[in-house]
Amino acid sequence: MHPILGRLIVNFVLCLISFLAYSSQIFIIWPWYGGVVSVELLNLLVPFNVLVAMLLWNYFLCVTTDPGQVPPNWKPDTHSDGYEVKKLTGRPRYCRMCERPKPPRTHHCKQCNRCVLRMDHHCPWVNNCVGHFNYGHFIRFLLYVDVACSYHLVMITRRVLGTMGTRVWDEPSGVELVFIILNYVACVPVLLSVGAFSIYHFMCLLGNTTTIEGWEKDKVATLVRKGKIREVKYPYNLGRRKNIEAVLGRNPWLWCWPTTTPGTGLKYELADGDGTWIELSKRQDEREYHESPTLAV
Repeated sequence: MHPILGRLIVNFVLCLISFLAYSSQIFIIWPWYGGVVSVELLNLLVPFNVLVAMLLWNYFLCVTTDPGQVPPNWKPDTHSDGYEVKKLTGRPRYCRMCERPKPPRTHHCKQCNRCVLRMDHHCPWVNNCVGHFNYGHFIRFLLYVDVACSYHLVMITRRVLGTMGTRVWDEPSGVELVFIILNYVACVPVLLSVGAFSIYHFMCLLGNTTTIEGWEKDKVATLVRKGKIREVKYPYNLGRRKNIEAVLGRNPWLWCWPTTTPGTGLKYELADGDGTWIELSKRQDEREYHESPTLAV
């Protein structure tokens, strides 16, 4: 993606967030309460603004945090467990583009033109790769989008239902009505699309897998159904609690607070069990599978 286009997309996202967050308060909620500061108004808007602040903070971190890159002189420790090898050669993974070895779960990003540690995907909405060091920020960003948009819709819907109230300022003006419609039109698609995306990534978090690894597991599942390989345990699934801790840290009180992802991104804890794929067939149509990484134990 062109750098200018990436910046334009980031600015568009910021404008959308700002529009939903502040037009709803200035043109809908504030007139509804008669333009008077009250305890009731503060009880409604303070939590909403806290959610918006956390959303923007995590979005900023998604955009600006380096997802992680391979150190120049890094080499796999072939005498210890947990390095990945190519299935055809049995040798440690090597990036032909970067001309250096690749740590476990690392993939080359064509947009960034470098290898990214624990790469999940390249996200155009943050103009950055989502990898080891910013995946936690990305998960929290999705969470706060879901919660803030839900709060926003409830708040606007209360205003719409408030037209049946008895206060003299309950009847919306023409400007208020326009902004109510615009807020619904902007917020509902965001909540539906990001909500579906969030469910997928929350499931990935619980299973300690990435989007790329999910694609690889789908290929494996297809080959298992065809009887070409034997199904084995996914080596990075440590159980739900440890899977979450691997991304968000060990302190559950800080899971919703921006924190640094544990570890270096160069090596990961493995689950008990065999981590090697057993090949039962070597047909030409399996070449794509054989070229994907496997774990050496």
